[in-house]
Amino acid sequence: MTAGLISPTCAWADDSKELLKAMSDYLAAQKTFSFDYVSSVEAVTPVFEKLQFVSSGTATVSRPDKIRLTRIGGFADLDVGFDGTKLTVHGKNLDAYAQIDAKGTLDELFDRLQNAGAEIPGSDLLLSNSFDALMDGVTEAKHISSAVVDGVECEYLTFRKNDVDWQIWIEAGSKPIPIRYIVTSKHVVQAPQYMLEVRNFRTGEDAKLANFAIKIPGDAKKVDLSELGQIDELPAPTEPMGDAQ
Repeated sequence: MTAGLISPTCAWADDSKELLKAMSDYLAAQKTFSFDYVSSVEAVTPVFEKLQFVSSGTATVSRPDKIRLTRIGGFADLDVGFDGTKLTVHGKNLDAYAQIDAKGTLDELFDRLQNAGAEIPGSDLLLSNSFDALMDGVTEAKHISSAVVDGVECEYLTFRKNDVDWQIWIEAGSKPIPIRYIVTSKHVVQAPQYMLEVRNFRTGEDAKLANFAIKIPGDAKKVDLSELGQIDELPAPTEPMGDAQ
């Protein structure tokens, strides 16, 4: 199976920004919401083999300053909690945890983590004004077409920046939530992608309840955040990736 090429003239851009702004405004208006997700990140080996690492988990957000996030993949089992005062990252598979003082809003937390190289994947969709963050540096925007993702009717939008291209599928209708989000690092060899798919999005009383202050087992070891690895989805550089032949 090979990828196809399409002419850019098939796209139309008249309402791409308006649709993205509607999504941003809708998410910002939800004070409490939760969702399940599946994510994948691609990596390219020194011999130009492209690998895809898949994780899944749950997220619960309570604006302006609380989040609980779980992520289970082949290399990590993480439980992340922020209660407005402390950020706790529990590496269940490592029987270790890290905890830092981080009083402030979710926007401030995400900015701090990004500056530290430990960004929570997909956090740009959860900002109080995701539109401005997503549109920063965009040079081209298109509304490609309508689409159906996991049975959900969506609007398919694409955006270009100097260093990355990104795509988003937004649920059509009165609840414009992001269903699929893909970022392509186009100047990296073989253009690896990050993908996030949102499922079972719930708001208000329908949202799953969460304890944002994580309870750590008594025998877990406290370590520096760097010892747990970044809060991303790639294995540590020393992790073996398959048996040598």
